[in-house]
Amino acid sequence: MNEIYKSKSQLREETKDAVEAFLRAGGSIEVVKSRKAPKQKMRAKTSKGFAGGSSGFAQGYSKSNFGG
Repeated sequence: MNEIYKSKSQLREETKDAVEAFLRAGGSIEVVKSRKAPKQKMRAKTSKGFAGGSSGFAQGYSKSNFGG
């Protein structure tokens, strides 16, 4: 009969037995530190219709039009 559900303690016991058998057979376990992926940096859009470097001013107006 197929078992659909096993309790955590039963799985833990089976895993422990399997690991012990693996080590007895000459296997070795090595803990490898995971490497983090580099953080992604935000990149500005470079396409037509995008006014880059507006410094917070509304698009379509240049800074020289204000205060002078």
